[in-house]
Amino acid sequence: MNYIINSIPFLIIGIILYFSLKKQMRKEDKYFGKKLPLTKRENKILENYKAVYVEIAFDARLPTFEKDKFELVDIAKTATEIIYDHPIPTKQEKERVGTKRFVKLKFLDKNFDVERIWVEITERDGKLFKGMLRNESLSNDALQSEKEFWFHSNHIFQIRNK
Repeated sequence: MNYIINSIPFLIIGIILYFSLKKQMRKEDKYFGKKLPLTKRENKILENYKAVYVEIAFDARLPTFEKDKFELVDIAKTATEIIYDHPIPTKQEKERVGTKRFVKLKFLDKNFDVERIWVEITERDGKLFKGMLRNESLSNDALQSEKEFWFHSNHIFQIRNK
């Protein structure tokens, strides 16, 4: 009987170690691009984003490759397809964002390379925002500091805390 009681701590440590290693291996496989089945939690996250996604209506003010030499990534749409490392801002958080706040957007260039840049909001019109770049692009000459343009709330990848 003592043998069984003495082996319980080793069994518990073994179980903890097994699941820790399994989690670490999944993390490494994901990092190296191995296609992994989604967990129940990840499926739930995707379904939640799909349920609240609203497509961006056409607006001539929004940037295009032809007009502006860049486009913006629809973060809300990509969140219905992939799992981000950190949660994207909620609808309520985006609704509370006002002028003088900084948001991070993902910019696409003509080669479909993505670059994240902070933008200061200068104006708001419903779900559309006018913003000014506060740093320059490393790869796209069209994205210079002080450039103003319009973007949609779906484009917001991150909101800087005050």
